[in-house]
Amino acid sequence: MYILGINAYHADGSAVLLRDGELLVAVEEERFRRIKHWAGFPIESIARCLEIGGITGSEVGHVAISRDPKANLMRKAAFALANRMKVSNIVNRTRNLRKVNDVREPLAESLGIATASLPPVHFVEHHPSHLASAFFVSPFDDAAICAIDGFGDYVSTSTAIGRGNHIEMLSKITYPHSIGVLYTAVTQHLGFPNYGDEFKVMGLGPYGSPEFTAELRDLITLTPNGTFELKRKYFRHWDEGVEMEWDGGVPSMGPLFTPELEKLLGPARAKGEPLTARHENLAKSLQAVYEECAFHVLNGLWERTKNPRLCLAGGCAMNSVANGKVRDETPFREVYIQPAAGDNGTALGAAFQVWNQILKKPRGFVMEHGYWGTEYPDADVTKVLDARADPDWRYTWERHETEAAVCAQTARLIADGNVVGWYQGRME
Repeated sequence: MYILGINAYHADGSAVLLRDGELLVAVEEERFRRIKHWAGFPIESIARCLEIGGITGSEVGHVAISRDPKANLMRKAAFALANRMKVSNIVNRTRNLRKVNDVREPLAESLGIATASLPPVHFVEHHPSHLASAFFVSPFDDAAICAIDGFGDYVSTSTAIGRGNHIEMLSKITYPHSIGVLYTAVTQHLGFPNYGDEFKVMGLGPYGSPEFTAELRDLITLTPNGTFELKRKYFRHWDEGVEMEWDGGVPSMGPLFTPELEKLLGPARAKGEPLTARHENLAKSLQAVYEECAFHVLNGLWERTKNPRLCLAGGCAMNSVANGKVRDETPFREVYIQPAAGDNGTALGAAFQVWNQILKKPRGFVMEHGYWGTEYPDADVTKVLDARADPDWRYTWERHETEAAVCAQTARLIADGNVVGWYQGRME
């Protein structure tokens, strides 16, 4: 049986293909569109899944989509009414959900079949997709599971316990409270406005000192049992709304912070303004406060499960600095984080959620690396190089007989200040 998993109409569009519970292909749309974090329907990724899998669309037995437009509807409506959210904010989100709900037509077109011939289509909620992506491909028979991100289907943080082929949800933290939103808001304040720029701030932090931790702690309140609440006066998303674009091309997000944050931290860094020690210190402080919050969540999960094994997912699980401290700051002894812990990996999780939890099939696959994409022979590389339009661009071809010789030459090129593109095997 083939299962196609899809992350659609959200940043980091992607697709995966399973055969009888084994991963065959996992690809991201950005690699083919050449637009980082591409958002929309992953037509090219689906095509590569079918091509590499050697099947036609009619052979797909189930489709899993890592969004559920019907998830948490009552909570969404109650919050909107209680907080008098702007109509434009509601309309923007509703438009995106409608695209997800109307996915059958582009899906049928991508599979090359009639809409009436589509296999069962499963809408798997965003956070259960994250949790499944972490646990079902892990080497653990049982484990505590945690997903932390900005938001997905109204949830920012979820915890669960996984046993065999079943995941039991333990807790959810819902809109408007989010550690991911806190990190992104301060990232924007530091002058990094693009979607996915948080990694730059994580990299900037080690140059600074934690001078602003007291101020940043004022943005969030840690509450019992591993929960937390944002202090809303510093954030715009919950009432004014934030302009977001998920429909193809570059995903974008408007400013998340209010003038209150600038009163607290000083003026936001302007476009083109040089980075200073103050910015480095703010980045260091943000990382420190993020870690306090994340470990508060994880320690709450430990108290509830007492399980020494932990699986992590969600965009915040891409924070490698914090990941390296989990065993020092929590009682967890074994930690598994699959390579596509961000939203790209929700396609993987949705597919395994269908295979393991919905179809109740036994587990048997462990994801030990991230190389599940396309691969090409040397001849294809030269074809692309020869087709370049720039007449001033030249290349030379050298063949080395041993791997050691290739590595030695590459080391020399790097030592001489060159940038090396390493092309080998399947794409990540």
